Amino acid sequence: MSSQRFGLSGKSLAELALVVSQVAPSMLDDISAPASESLRGFWQSNRLLQRQWMNELDDETNARPQDIELFEQLAPRLFTSEILVRTFSTLLASLDTRLGTDDLTRVARNVVGGLLQIRLTVLSRLLAVPEIDRDRVLKIDRLRRRCDRWTDLLVGTIAIRSNCFEFAFDPDRARDFGEEAMFADTEVRSRPFEHLVSAGLRVTFLQHLSNEAFDEPEFLILTQSILSSIPRHALHRDGSLRTSLERRIYTSYR
Repeated sequence: MSSQRFGLSGKSLAELALVVSQVAPSMLDDISAPASESLRGFWQSNRLLQRQWMNELDDETNARPQDIELFEQLAPRLFTSEILVRTFSTLLASLDTRLGTDDLTRVARNVVGGLLQIRLTVLSRLLAVPEIDRDRVLKIDRLRRRCDRWTDLLVGTIAIRSNCFEFAFDPDRARDFGEEAMFADTEVRSRPFEHLVSAGLRVTFLQHLSNEAFDEPEFLILTQSILSSIPRHALHRDGSLRTSLERRIYTSYR
């Protein structure tokens, strides 16, 4: 079943990453570890995507080594996937810290490491793109930098609680974001920093992402596996923080 049917896009993945950062405190307090089936879906969907993307890169090397069109198609999928994967992986590592185990972290490292390999391949190939396509390369790099920054913001708000900054792009930047989140407000019910992050994500970041639907079915499996790992009470702890993504996908699978 294609993820296109549900309108999944880069914006969807970024919104789900925001949801993960918002439910993390509740899951960490309750030590709510994902079920093995959810973890399996998380790992398998990512491995399938990574294999497909690497095959595309290998085929392109044999045909047209520096074809910018491939990178323009792949980059939004890769960079927005990393926002979601690194945010969820930080939650997994933080749960491991609470549990005194490392099983969840090993899964996270495997997935993040695979995406990092794709990233390094893409970035190295972009260096060889002809000068005539320089503006298109710069546009891809701007997207990368925006995604990296928002990843560190969402990762930092989780990692600060358990000192798990392994999956941030810039641990120092993520720590700064995390400290801001921790000390911005001590009132549990109002959570103004979360509202600020949520508004910022939608106003200053999501507008840079395309609404183009991702047609790979693995994206549907990925989002479903993460949503199914979130306890209902954690997802609905604050109705004002619910998003259209939650309503569209979560209710379809629970």
